Amino acid sequence: MKYGKVSFLCLTLLFFIPGTGQSEVDGTWGMGVVANYEVPLFALNSWFPSGGINVGASIVNAKNATWTFELDGQYTKYNSGDLEKRSFLFGGDGQSYNSPNANSEMVWASLSANFLYHFNRGGEKLESGGGAPYLLIGAGFYHFKNKMSGLIYPGQSGTTIDPNVLLRPAEDVRTEPGVSLGFGIEYFASQSVAIDIRGQYHIIWGETRSMEAWGLEKAYPFHKFNGGARIKFYFAN
Repeated sequence: MKYGKVSFLCLTLLFFIPGTGQSEVDGTWGMGVVANYEVPLFALNSWFPSGGINVGASIVNAKNATWTFELDGQYTKYNSGDLEKRSFLFGGDGQSYNSPNANSEMVWASLSANFLYHFNRGGEKLESGGGAPYLLIGAGFYHFKNKMSGLIYPGQSGTTIDPNVLLRPAEDVRTEPGVSLGFGIEYFASQSVAIDIRGQYHIIWGETRSMEAWGLEKAYPFHKFNGGARIKFYFAN
């Protein structure tokens, strides 16, 4: 339901972007494919310092030579979180222990509206070719699942740790709003194909639980950055 609402809102906003003079690119539709590498920042980086591959697809509309709209869907997975390598202090004997079968991963799926502002009416280069730098603002919904399993229970009684006594597997699953800001250069190789190099910073109003025994604090809000390339295919009006 949330994804349906944001899709409707994005498409509605598209038609209220003001025009900047007639151009042959006005109203040109297209689609794109995305390949990025994504890195969590700040508190979330403590959980997943390595980040992960980010892929996706987009629907594109060149509203005019200055403004382009994207409806952007993306998928990301962070594997081998730092929780897998961390130890906890067992009060029974004062020793630190790792959980050899620990597993920590985080999966993302997002749907957002991006508005690209091409400097100096750079979108007109869809007709003539060349590079066009732009500023991006975006907003949407981010669904995430943070999964943890295989952790030895650190609150055991006695003076000997039993590695077979585990915490129950846990998940943080939510869909939360977020915003983004980015900068890129779109190179129009022809009137139908463009290569887009982009960096994008995201803030999402989500949170993880804290895992204090392993020295991991709650991460809120989420900050992350992804950068990479996308190929766009435009269709003639």
